[in-house]
Amino acid sequence: MTTVCRHQLVLLLIAGFVFFTNLGGYALFDEDEPKNAVCGREMFERGDWIVPTFNAQLRTDKPVLIYWLMQISFHLFGVSEFSSRLGSSLLAVGTTLLTYHLGRKLYSPPVGLLAGIILCTSVMFSAVGRSVTPDSVLIFCLTLAFTIYVWTVAQQRGGQFSGISANQEVKRLADLLPKTWLASLAMYSAMGLAILAKGPIGVLLPCTIIGLLLLISQREIELTEGRIFATVGPWWRRSLGSVTQVLRLSRIIEAASAMRVLFGAVVVLTIALPWYLAVGWQTDGVWLQGFLGDHNLARFLKAKEHHSGPVFYYVIAIFWGSLPWSVFLPLSLWTLKNRLEKTNIDHHSDCFVACWAGVWFAFFSYSSTKLPNYVLPMYPALALLTARTLHAWQMSSASQGMISFRHSCRGLSAIGMLLMVSIPIASSFLLPGEEWLLLIGAIPVMGGAFAYAAAERERRSQAIGILSVSAVALAISITGIGLASVGSHQDSPKLAAAARQAAGTMEVQLAAINYFSPNLVFYWKHPVQRLRNPKEMTQFFNENPRGFVVTRSDKLEMLGEQLSSLAEVARHRRFLGNYDLVLLRRSTSVALHNSSTTD
Repeated sequence: MTTVCRHQLVLLLIAGFVFFTNLGGYALFDEDEPKNAVCGREMFERGDWIVPTFNAQLRTDKPVLIYWLMQISFHLFGVSEFSSRLGSSLLAVGTTLLTYHLGRKLYSPPVGLLAGIILCTSVMFSAVGRSVTPDSVLIFCLTLAFTIYVWTVAQQRGGQFSGISANQEVKRLADLLPKTWLASLAMYSAMGLAILAKGPIGVLLPCTIIGLLLLISQREIELTEGRIFATVGPWWRRSLGSVTQVLRLSRIIEAASAMRVLFGAVVVLTIALPWYLAVGWQTDGVWLQGFLGDHNLARFLKAKEHHSGPVFYYVIAIFWGSLPWSVFLPLSLWTLKNRLEKTNIDHHSDCFVACWAGVWFAFFSYSSTKLPNYVLPMYPALALLTARTLHAWQMSSASQGMISFRHSCRGLSAIGMLLMVSIPIASSFLLPGEEWLLLIGAIPVMGGAFAYAAAERERRSQAIGILSVSAVALAISITGIGLASVGSHQDSPKLAAAARQAAGTMEVQLAAINYFSPNLVFYWKHPVQRLRNPKEMTQFFNENPRGFVVTRSDKLEMLGEQLSSLAEVARHRRFLGNYDLVLLRRSTSVALHNSSTTD
């Protein structure tokens, strides 16, 4: 068996455990999972492949690719939590393999293997890879586009993206671009799918990343040939001069031409435009206006749904999201900076990965709306940087990097201890009975300690192996076991089940007042009517005498005189809340009287 096959089998095994352990064993989590799952289910039930709806109303939040994947899964396995999440998990496994192949063409097979392990065991990526969201789909499409790009250039340069020797310089932009139209077609096709996954960002940012790499390389060519000279003086003047030289208009035009952007636009539009036109036609333009205007441009310019944050928001988000490997990110970024300042055999690979991570991070740092999942497409780049640094440490001399590695291991153990202290405290307030989840924190504690001990004995390969095993154990413990325990406390599945049991064989309606949960729609399996005031509730019960209403226990007095005619069917604690949710119906005598009057 070849090394490449062996590495891929290892990654398939690891990623399979991470993304499929107990995949359908717990309820969907509000808000995004049930919104997307209900949308896919409603399209599936209508046999509609064009117009997304949630709760029988038009949904303009996301494009259609995630819903297409769910419809295929529903046809094969029926509607369930497992089938809703299946597409995301399969593509997360695919992204793991693509990251491996990126790593072995950018650096080496061992770096690719470690990068794949790092990616699929990063906490945020492993959780999103098991979720009913378009993020896993977007990341796969973008990573596929970059893989096609890197592989094509690598084949043109002797098998490696940066060339076969440190002396192999880039003489022209074409050296860092696919030479054939077929390769460009494949790359832009992947970007077209990314637009169907999450919108224009699927082509704008990857083109910016590749274009920036070309601009930087063109400046280096001109510096080498003496056509321009580096700016001298203070650091700010040198930086400003470099930026000015890189972003010169003539260079941008040359790079765009070399990238065949017009051809790329045709390819992208051929793939994505038919559905956008179809959904615009069937909704009289309402979907396009809502998605492109409100959920793209407006989200960038103004914080939506209170999802705002400072410019350093994503520094914190990435640190927690890429655990347990984030303790090595400061070292990885520092060594990347040092490598970029001098010529080495991996120079163009380092530049590409730096552009990938840097462009994505900068763009969303200045976006007004901020969510941790927005920067997930840069996680493969971070995995590659971290893997490159750890592999270099593993192969280096006895003293090089030892202090930094030991500090990182100490940091990992300290984070584990923090989790062991904070989880029981948080659980006692929000999830009574789940204090045992503190054991999850023991995994990074032991992983950091054992890796530190192995490094002290100069067993560097063993130290990396220990970190990898502990990362796999942590990812599975959190996503496959921890989420199942946390999910068992969710209220919507219990309320929906109580309503179905009380309804028996009758077809009844469910409504909500002073409260609404997307999960309630998924588990009720029918639209849930949203009531705005007691008057609408009265009208609802007049039209549906045997119907049910869900409300908050601390809002019961707002129902006024209507409360005396209602009977409590079930009550459950609000998930992660400090109040109960109450399932109500009209008392039997009132319901029968209204039913006979209606008849």
